[in-house]
Amino acid sequence: GGSSRDARRALASALPIGPDAIVNLPVEDFNALLGRARLSGPELALARDIRRRGKNKVAAQKCRRRKLEAIARLQAELGRLGRERERLLRARGQAERALGALRRDLALVSAQVLGALREGTGTPLPPECLGLRLAPDGGLSLESPGVG
Repeated sequence: GGSSRDARRALASALPIGPDAIVNLPVEDFNALLGRARLSGPELALARDIRRRGKNKVAAQKCRRRKLEAIARLQAELGRLGRERERLLRARGQAERALGALRRDLALVSAQVLGALREGTGTPLPPECLGLRLAPDGGLSLESPGVG
């Protein structure tokens, strides 16, 4: 890889420190070391090149690690959202079934109530002439179709 090539180049140029130290030293220490070493122009350029490539390699590794961590977080969130979606779909199905049962019960009660209504003479009122309306306060009222 790149570090073995840098190690070979550092050895060939007889740099006073190895490539790992060149890359990992704080910049102040690196610059002080270069000043004390009295390197030639090509050796100085090589040391800086090794440091630049090494820093870039470390940055690329961190970037890849952050990317993998972000992917893992997104996959976990996707799983959580999928479970939440399934839970909501089940709740929706239960609510739809409960609403259907309530509508059936209301239709039965309405038919019973309307079937029991009679005119003043005792003649049953035709159920299609009246309807039941549920008031906001929970009470029931009679209404005629077309009114309302």
